[in-house]
Amino acid sequence: MMQGIDTAIRADVTAPCSSGLPRPARPVSRAEMTGKAACLALAFAIPLQVAQPRPAAAAGNEIRIGNTMPYSGPALAYGVIGKAITAYFNKVNAEGGIDGRRISFISYDDGYNPQKTVEMTRKLVEEDNVLLMFASLGTATSLAVRPYLNANKIPQLFVASGSSQWDQSQDFPWTMGFQPSYQTEAHIFAQYLLETHSRGKIAILYQDDDFGKDYIKGLKDALGGKIPVVAEAGYKVTDANVNQQIATLKASGADILLDVTTPKFAIMAIRRVAEIGWHPDHLLTSVSDSTSAVMLAAGAQNSEGILSANYFTDEDDTATTDDPAHREWASFMDRYLPQVSRSNGLAIYGYIVAETMVAVLKQCGDDLSRENIIRQASSLKGLQVPMLLPGITINTSVHDHAPLEQMQMMQFIGGKWQRFGPVRSGIDPGTVSESFKTIFRYGTAKKDLANQLNANTVTLMTGSFGSTYANMGADLASVLDKGAELRVLPVIGRGSVQSVADILLLRGVDAGVIRKDTLAFLERKDFANNVREQLVYVAKLFNEEMHVVAPRSITSLSELDGKTIAVDLPDGGTFVTSINVFERLGIRPHLLYIEPRLAVDMLRRGDIDAIIAVEGKPLQWLSQIRDPNLHLVPVEYDKALREDYLPAQLSAEDYPNLVSAGTPVNTIAAEALLASYNWQAGSDRHRRLSLLVEALFNNLQTLQRPPFHPKWLEVAPLAPIAGWTRFKTAQDWLDRNMPAAQVVGANAQASDLPPNAANDPKLFREFLEWRANRQKRPAARPPQ
Repeated sequence: MMQGIDTAIRADVTAPCSSGLPRPARPVSRAEMTGKAACLALAFAIPLQVAQPRPAAAAGNEIRIGNTMPYSGPALAYGVIGKAITAYFNKVNAEGGIDGRRISFISYDDGYNPQKTVEMTRKLVEEDNVLLMFASLGTATSLAVRPYLNANKIPQLFVASGSSQWDQSQDFPWTMGFQPSYQTEAHIFAQYLLETHSRGKIAILYQDDDFGKDYIKGLKDALGGKIPVVAEAGYKVTDANVNQQIATLKASGADILLDVTTPKFAIMAIRRVAEIGWHPDHLLTSVSDSTSAVMLAAGAQNSEGILSANYFTDEDDTATTDDPAHREWASFMDRYLPQVSRSNGLAIYGYIVAETMVAVLKQCGDDLSRENIIRQASSLKGLQVPMLLPGITINTSVHDHAPLEQMQMMQFIGGKWQRFGPVRSGIDPGTVSESFKTIFRYGTAKKDLANQLNANTVTLMTGSFGSTYANMGADLASVLDKGAELRVLPVIGRGSVQSVADILLLRGVDAGVIRKDTLAFLERKDFANNVREQLVYVAKLFNEEMHVVAPRSITSLSELDGKTIAVDLPDGGTFVTSINVFERLGIRPHLLYIEPRLAVDMLRRGDIDAIIAVEGKPLQWLSQIRDPNLHLVPVEYDKALREDYLPAQLSAEDYPNLVSAGTPVNTIAAEALLASYNWQAGSDRHRRLSLLVEALFNNLQTLQRPPFHPKWLEVAPLAPIAGWTRFKTAQDWLDRNMPAAQVVGANAQASDLPPNAANDPKLFREFLEWRANRQKRPAARPPQ
């Protein structure tokens, strides 16, 4: 098994990169991937999802771990990370392995080419049957395989890249980064500057790609406008030098220079700043802080006083040379990796990340399934790994896939780096909280900030506290909020009828959740003139089941004729649906206007005969009823109800205390819509609602996964609402992104659906789209 490693790492690690630079002392940044390679990453991400690798677990006495690494090509020097990992796993195996299991580390050369990464990753998963992918290097290369690995639930652990994209656990739960991200490092620089240079002016030299832009975003977010950035100058990786950029930055009058460059350009920048006699406080990204490869290459005198940050110690760190962990590192290098210099930062990185992987495997115990590996990797708390700086620990959770978020400032003095100050965290309220950033900026940019926040805030009328509407409104705020770019503000409402009035009349209400049968009721009763011209809909959202709670002596809806029934407040949708249903079925009960949850005791005492609640199941208050004398009364799907309602069922899974297992209760469901006032195209309100629509449709798949409300699974965006106009932005999005709805059989009827269809969100969605399209299409002509 180790033959794959031997073949893969034959490249001479002391050879220079294709640029001719000495090897860098940091993991490769995404800055060093060219635009062409980045395009390849996207191109090769798509076809990967076809494969169906067989499930894997630790087999016998072997733990197979996969990896891709550039042992050849332009990023050849970074192959030393793979060599260090291999050497460390050899050490672990020599000492007995992981609970008696040997690690087989299969590392293939991808030449830092995303296409090759795709090929090698599939080989590792589908042929070598590895348990997980570990410490593969590069941003574009790792992005190319991220969809495939997540789709197949294969851990993609500790990616060797500083991109912030590895900490997206909600969308990619099987992927995790390792080193502090570029934004984290920028946050730490910002903290230092706010403490020591609060009256300064910043100029930024940056690589004009995702690397540089990621870094700048992190800095500006953390500064919150308190220190001005007076100039920015980007360079292309093909530029011959950065002389013009340095001249521009000096002319800005800045006294702080942030240098976001890769090693080759860092050397140029350091030399040029010295040549023109500029003496700013010079901060250099850790991507390029190698003593030998950058600082001394640029000239020790030129580099004197430059600032940077780091998270692990190195061979020249006099403060740790007597530390037992440092001595263990030196012994490891001498025995297992003697051909690599101890001062090589990449070897130190490989050593640290391999130690962390071993800690995860040990934490797994006897359960070395992929699920448990990602579970344990996502539950590291205060892990201290040798060669990390004192005070820096590894921490992860299900929602935090950024293991390292701490660094310490250092300054280049006398030909070496000297650490100073506290260990800093790149995460604090001022850098991650939009609210804190808003407050920090308030004093310096009040008018502009207020205009920006108001311009992109969308107010959404929902339902009463604890209702399905309110819960789903909260889901929208959680998923769609993008700070100043878009903020969704859910408002507690009073029900579907009131929401229609609020959309039509209240200033500041942009949209709301209403019920389709409410609109039909208002029209039929002539309570709202021209309502179809004033309202538009965005999409059909979900189904709201009719719950009829009554004593067991009442077995059908018709038995409620002449009885007293609680039907919620007159502002709500339950009130409307109840009247609609009773009128169409010819039932004439006495209606009591009281909230259903407040009417339960009245029902138990016999003061009323039934409670009706029309809302998305399961209802919390109804789930808590434990009274053997009460049950849910069936509502049959009568022909008179089919124009406005759908068939549905309530099961023991929904209400175990009210429904017997295996005998679901038939009922009907009303359809909830996301609706808005018919804003004029080109108006600001139209633009604002368009922001919400685009964000909703683009994030619908996220909303349809836990922990969000299960009713999101019923959303049928393609389903048109007969007789109503869809908001134009919504229709345009659907035309661009979704195929035409599939029509079921031409003679299909709702009553033909299988009994379990009412409990199947997918079938419900298909049925809705079929029915709505069928209502819009002209009748089929008979055969001639």
